[in-house]
Amino acid sequence: METLKRTLLIKLLLILPFTLIIQSYTESGRLSSRELKEEAWKFPVKDTLSLETFGSTKVFISGSSSGEIEIKLRYIERPDEIFEVKEMQRTIYLKENILDYDRHRPTKSYFEKWTWIIKVPIGTFIKCNGSSGDFKVTGFNGSFKAVLGSGSFLFDNVEGKIDMSSAVMNVQIYNSNGSFNISSAVGSMRATGLTISGNSSFSSAIGTIKISLARTSAADLYVGSNLNKAQVRLNGHPVTGYFEFIALADGGKIISPFKFDNEETFQDDIKSYRDSSDFGKKSEYMKKSFKRGDSNPKITLKTGTGIAKLIK
Repeated sequence: METLKRTLLIKLLLILPFTLIIQSYTESGRLSSRELKEEAWKFPVKDTLSLETFGSTKVFISGSSSGEIEIKLRYIERPDEIFEVKEMQRTIYLKENILDYDRHRPTKSYFEKWTWIIKVPIGTFIKCNGSSGDFKVTGFNGSFKAVLGSGSFLFDNVEGKIDMSSAVMNVQIYNSNGSFNISSAVGSMRATGLTISGNSSFSSAIGTIKISLARTSAADLYVGSNLNKAQVRLNGHPVTGYFEFIALADGGKIISPFKFDNEETFQDDIKSYRDSSDFGKKSEYMKKSFKRGDSNPKITLKTGTGIAKLIK
């Protein structure tokens, strides 16, 4: 009998930690077995759709010919994560919010199972704000603006105006046409089949930027990475305009398949400060350029200690 009691006690001690883990996991609201909910809305055409996201939210945006704004939200309900959908005369507001934010908890652990699916008519202005998000935009024709702490963006078959800035951002663009103004401190930018029909700028402090054009640029284009590669691929299209390459004289590299018309050096403010004594100091840059046909558009490739590269 005593042996049986000891055996039962040992089994209980072995099972208890797993029981506590399961209870704790349940109380945190992260059980995958929680019910996935879905809500849907339809609104008449508006000028603007404003979206504020946090954590690991996923957002899918596409164009629509229905003449309406269609919205779906799929999510797992948790007491500390809420949302608001508000219709105003000219704007639809979608907003996520965190109740009793825990600064010891990773931000990415919020809104882990949240997905917005949004369809909008041609000409809609979409404005995104918040701490983070994962965005996929397809078949969209309009204006898209995003200001986030960090984000991942994929654009496919998009036409219009794209304006984005983020501390940490990874961007992929495919088969799209318009003007693009994208900047980040950290992260890569890659575009394939890109048509530049409006003045555009791609810039990053650290990340690699590679732009592959679908046709000769019709507007000014700036591509700059301070510490990494800034590259434009022409894909055999006619070379027209003024091409300018800039890099640090003692650390950067310039590569072009075409002969330069002019080469010079100049002084500019240093980009990296070690301490306050560096304020106001200058660095020496090299600038090389050539012109084919008209002076427009202006194509600028700039780097600090990276590579500014043009490919035929």
